[in-house]
Amino acid sequence: MTMVDAERDRQQAEERLGDLFQPDCLLPSQFFAQLKRKRYSCGEHRLVRAIIQDAVECFQKHIHATDNKRRQLYLDAEEWISCDEDTGPFSFNNVCELLGLNPDYVREGLLAWRDQKRAMHSARSLRATRPRARIDGVRIQGSSLSHQKIGSDSAL
Repeated sequence: MTMVDAERDRQQAEERLGDLFQPDCLLPSQFFAQLKRKRYSCGEHRLVRAIIQDAVECFQKHIHATDNKRRQLYLDAEEWISCDEDTGPFSFNNVCELLGLNPDYVREGLLAWRDQKRAMHSARSLRATRPRARIDGVRIQGSSLSHQKIGSDSAL
């Protein structure tokens, strides 16, 4: 084996390892497409797949809902996803395991997504509702109020 071959093998190994440590980012449609490709033709698997699909869609679609009906859909989905107990045949853990998914991994990903969306939403809300100071019709930004001299003060 020559030095060139050894270097090429090392680079190929690094590329393969790099792919292993990339974050798993999937759109909901990609995630559910994987489930549909599996050979689950019996009604029970279709039912379980529909349950988790509905829960994830309610969880993601209604996260910022303000009306009671959609807010309740979100809260029900969040409670079901967050429940770590195997309380029945249609618990989140059992549904994930029936579909060959790791429930802790899916739960962690969904809750991380929720936290990220809430942080973005609250930052956006703060920017939108922050009072803006105006002097003589000119908007003054944040800390510039304390550093700017007001024309009437200089006359005193």
